[in-house]
Amino acid sequence: MNENVTTRPAPHVVCVPPPDGPGLPIERVRGPLVACLIGGGLCFMLVVGGGGTVWQWLLIMAVIYVGVAIVVVVHRALVNRAYRVQQQTFREKRGNDRSDPLIAALCQAWPTPDRVPTIDAVRAALRAAPGADTTERAWIVCFGEADVPEVGALHFEPEIVTPTGAVWRQLIWLAIAGVPATWCLLDVLHLLPGWIPPTRSFIGCFAYFLTAGIMALAIWVWRGMIRPTYLRLAPGIIQVLQYRFRADKPTIRSYPMEPGTLAVFTRIRKRQILALSRSEQSDTLAFSQMRHTQLRVDQTWRALLSSASTPPLSTDELLG
Repeated sequence: MNENVTTRPAPHVVCVPPPDGPGLPIERVRGPLVACLIGGGLCFMLVVGGGGTVWQWLLIMAVIYVGVAIVVVVHRALVNRAYRVQQQTFREKRGNDRSDPLIAALCQAWPTPDRVPTIDAVRAALRAAPGADTTERAWIVCFGEADVPEVGALHFEPEIVTPTGAVWRQLIWLAIAGVPATWCLLDVLHLLPGWIPPTRSFIGCFAYFLTAGIMALAIWVWRGMIRPTYLRLAPGIIQVLQYRFRADKPTIRSYPMEPGTLAVFTRIRKRQILALSRSEQSDTLAFSQMRHTQLRVDQTWRALLSSASTPPLSTDELLG
């Protein structure tokens, strides 16, 4: 249902052009290459006990190093190509004029294209920019092209994002980590066929997947069981509802689109991140980790931009 009544001033939306230069600077790929060398050395020390001569394992590690180097170089080339497309898309839609003092100040908060600007850096940039008055209305700062829609006075029922839906993409690591974990369990129980190498020969190679799986499990247990965290989206407001273990009432952090609220939307290739800040509280929403990513992005824009009156929202229940 649409109405023509506006109950709050529309937020001030500003779009900041992507930084010049490559999307993935060469400095960012040196770290993975060094980590590969160190990790490969550790793997070499672990797998020597699994049989084979030293020269055989040295040859294997050399092949791995060359393969990883090729993957890193190709990945960087693809990232930079995609970033150039994003730069060109932004220029075609909005230009690339950085002479405006506000745009120039906000550009300082996003010096590196593959790093998400911090909410503190954006607030500092707004304070330093002439004419950036955050006391009259809420602000939405978009770093990169955000495809901000026209919403108007749109009414809709409060929408809920569940804890599992908020970390859906991370849970894939549970399935991936389950493979080496099962391998290790079968080896401990002596159920592996004789032709399969023992766990001690390959556990170093599986360490990354096991670690990622353990981290994903920890996040899921924390956000889904110990501190289940929900998002509630309603016209003119986003709320983060966090329950304590066995608590009936949640702790609610509200971000009404009123003066004092700052929303920072960042697009880095396929990653879409929204940081919210009001007074001393802040939250970050990683859309790329959510289930039905584009739907969640659309719902969030409706909540941020709708000028319709905010319905009464319960402090005890998830629904309005």
